Amino acid sequence: MTNSKIESDIGYVKDLVAKSDNPISPASIYILWAVILMVGYSLIDFAPRWVGFFWMVAGPVGGIFSGFLGYRAGANKGQMDREVGIKHALHWSGMLVVIVLALLLGIKGLVHGVVLSQIILLMVALGWWTAGVHFDRNFLWLGGIMGLGFLGTLFLDRYAWTAMGILLGITLTVIAIHKGRENAKRTE
Repeated sequence: MTNSKIESDIGYVKDLVAKSDNPISPASIYILWAVILMVGYSLIDFAPRWVGFFWMVAGPVGGIFSGFLGYRAGANKGQMDREVGIKHALHWSGMLVVIVLALLLGIKGLVHGVVLSQIILLMVALGWWTAGVHFDRNFLWLGGIMGLGFLGTLFLDRYAWTAMGILLGITLTVIAIHKGRENAKRTE
């Protein structure tokens, strides 16, 4: 075997290792949540009576669909990692369970309307922030925006939820475009 052949083989293996060390979430997940968040948060300002129904459907369905998109992307790249999939499922379903438990505060009449939405927002901000710590650093930005959005809901009278939804939607779209370019570079 010649030195150039060995160097070529080592370069190929190095590229494979680099690709597998940095799994990239598909851009489609970020676009999905950009739409869900923009609609869901705008409903709080413009159609509050539909908020509960929307999130009751969009949250779990979006989560399941995100899992499917992530699984499919991993399968297409040949990067099936059961352990990472289980960690994602536990993280996001755990956040959903805590939100459902928080809804009991509203059912029991201990908190009402926007206050319950603010409590859930704090939980989601923490969930997205910790996802940034453990899975994808982009979630740090999103968790931070939600934290700032929480402050906006406390001190601004109108359209704070819509503004936060739009800002999150734009941020998620920018991340999706960046990830799409990153994924395209990796497949070259």
